This record gives sequence, C-alpha cells and structure tokens, in this order.
Amino acid sequence: MRNFAMAVACLLVAAALSSVAPSAARAEDGVTDTTIKIGMFGPLTGSASMWGNPVQNGAIMIYKQANDKGGINGRQIEIVQEDGACDAAKTVAAVKKLIYREKVFMINAGMCSGAVMAAKEEIVANKVPFMLFAASQDAITAPVNRYVFTVASTGPYDGKGMAAFTKSIPGAKRVALISHADEWAKSKSEPFTAALKQAKIEIVAEETIDRNIIDATPQVLAVKRQNPDVVALFTYPAESAAIVRDAYKYGLNVTFIGNNALIDLPAMGERAGSLDAVRNTYVMSAMSGAIGSPQLAPYEKLLKTYYPDEKVKADSFFGTASAITVVEALRRAGRDLTREKLVDALESIRDFDAGVAPCRINLSPTNHQGCETETAWKLVGDKVVTVGSEWREVK
Repeated sequence: MRNFAMAVACLLVAAALSSVAPSAARAEDGVTDTTIKIGMFGPLTGSASMWGNPVQNGAIMIYKQANDKGGINGRQIEIVQEDGACDAAKTVAAVKKLIYREKVFMINAGMCSGAVMAAKEEIVANKVPFMLFAASQDAITAPVNRYVFTVASTGPYDGKGMAAFTKSIPGAKRVALISHADEWAKSKSEPFTAALKQAKIEIVAEETIDRNIIDATPQVLAVKRQNPDVVALFTYPAESAAIVRDAYKYGLNVTFIGNNALIDLPAMGERAGSLDAVRNTYVMSAMSGAIGSPQLAPYEKLLKTYYPDEKVKADSFFGTASAITVVEALRRAGRDLTREKLVDALESIRDFDAGVAPCRINLSPTNHQGCETETAWKLVGDKVVTVGSEWREVK
C-alpha cells in the first residue's frame, strides 16, 4: 500500500511538472525575460586592430538604437565582446568563451577570414546562429550551413565584381595581379582571373607579396616590366599602401583596382605618404555609398550619436548591414525566441533594405549569401566618390 501511495505521488509530481508552461522550462542560452545576449569577436588588438572596435561599434550602434526604441519584443540587446586579434588560436579561444562561459544566444562578428574559418567548427557544432560582418573567404559560407549567414559579398563575388569593373575600363587589355599567397586572396583572385581569361584579357604578371611587408619594390618593378594597363590588388590595406606608394615612386602609372578590404582610400593614401599615390586607384565596396554620401549620412549621424569621439571612416560600417538584418530577424522570430526560430526568421528575409548594403537582402534555406553586388569607389580631391559597377571618368 505504501509503495502504491509513493507511486501515485510520483505520478502526480510528474504530471504537475509536465503542465508547467513552456516559458518556465530551461531557457535558451543567452535569452532571459528582459535580455538577448549577442557575442562579438574581432581584432581588438594586434596589427589588424583598425578593424576591431570601429567595425564592432558600427554594428553595436544598431543594437543601441533598437534598445533605445524599446528593445526587440520586450527585450534589450546585451553585447559581449572578445578579442581574437586576427589570430586563429586566439579567435577560437574567444569563441569558446562566448559560447561556454558567456552563453551568448548568437554571434554577430567576423573580419579576419582565416581566424573566422578556424572558429567556424566550434560555432556550428553548438548550433549558434552566426551572422558575419565582412569576412569574405568563400569556405566560411559555402556550402550553405544552417547556422552561418552573411550579407556582405564573399571572395568570389568580390573577385567577379573586380573583373566586371576591369573589363569596363577603356583599353584594358593587359592585366597584372599582386596577391597574398593565402586562401583569402585566392577566393578573390581565382574568380577574377577566370573571368578575364574568358573575356580574352591577357594576364601578364602574377606577383605574390608577404603579409606585413614595408617594401613592395620587387613586385612593383616586376609588374612594371610587363607594361600592364591595369593592376589588380588582392592584398590587405597596409601592403596595398606599400604597393601604390612604390608604384608612384617608380612611375608605374596605371589604373589600380582594389578589393573590398581597401575602401578607406584616404587612410591608404596616408599610409602611402601621399594622396596622389592613390589617385588612379578604384576599390570595390560592399556598401551603398561612400563617407559623406546621402546613402551613408544617417549612419554617420548615428555613429556620432553613440560614439561622439570616434573618427567616422568607411571601415566603421563593415558590420552595420549585418546588425540591421539581425534586428529584423529577431523581430520576426517573436517573443518565444529560440535559436532555431531565429535561423528560420533569417531564412525568411526577402527584398529587405539593410541600409548600407548595396542591394536588397535576400536569404533562404538554400542561400545564406544575402547580397552579391558591389560598386566601385574612387578618391577625388580628398573625398571618396561612388563610381558604380562599371568604369566612368570622375573628377
């Protein structure tokens, strides 16, 4: 009889527990009744720190704005930042801290492609939704993984955009390449080269250059001997500045076309020692307009609202479109928020205006590449102007 009574009691307890509302069950990591915790990692220190806080702040301002407007479905966004220093091991450690210690709901981050690739496995294994800032190595987002998204153009689209622009340059028959010997550069240069060969444009030189160099004389002189019409740069900002500086010094007076990591043309001119060194340089951009343009003006104002002491530069907005897209998806996911519902909401986004993005954002279960369009920028005087997807003379 006693055993029967104990069994009945256990059944009653189980029934009571099963009747508890779902909201009282174990909460999703990073979500409380009042907050949603979003993790960020990036190069807050080290040689790539120019892309650290400025890029993260350009995303954080969107979350701050959402909070000031009442939050998202009754919750405030809480940001947790970790330093990856553009280093694979440090980035993996930062991601593990975000996932296991901080227990973030999702991650919105990613600038250094190699470091991001190293951390991707940990993120995916834990089914943490991951929206990239602008890391462009194709293997990060292709093939499609349910938890990894981007609204910035990846390497192949950057390379194809550079190729389309190069083909539109009058008299562009001979093209030289200067590249880093890494996967980031190859993801851009290989589609570029393939597109030019298909158009029967001759590749007359393919020079490689190491990271963190300060002298590009050997590469510049080797390219100059081949007498190209156009030189394409698949290099990071510091090395690109050395290239255009030495090209200016040694009279390699041709059109340069740069990848989308080089959008801060005034900064590149400063590193090169003269803005004149970048006068013949066009760079591809995954943003709708340059600094001072009508398209970017609202976001420049917003950055100054939340970060009044920060210098406004193009790099500041690398992550802005991604954060705008995340806010929209969080709204669509509703109050009963889970990671799977956020992923479903992201995959439902169609024809969405993400502000600084150069095209409308379209995502689906089979396409996590939200925007495939770029436009070229050029320095005119001391201002960067938007040229378009095809060459035109700007003064």
